[in-house]
Amino acid sequence: MTYVEALDEIKSIHPKKMMLSKKEVAELTNRSLSALDRDIREGTGISYKKIRGRVLYPIVEVAKWMSDLIQTV
Repeated sequence: MTYVEALDEIKSIHPKKMMLSKKEVAELTNRSLSALDRDIREGTGISYKKIRGRVLYPIVEVAKWMSDLIQTV
């Protein structure tokens, strides 16, 4: 999956969003919330922003992570 394909997939599911919640990312990537929490703790995984105490993931970063994952497997 290329970056553009990943971005298109995300935009088809969440057409008006620029940032996704942790729950939305977990559902989209088939990862558990605890796996995302572990990534945050360890400084690995998808780049995120913390806004008003909430972890939000820019869709471009989620798409980048998805395309990198597919290409390295």
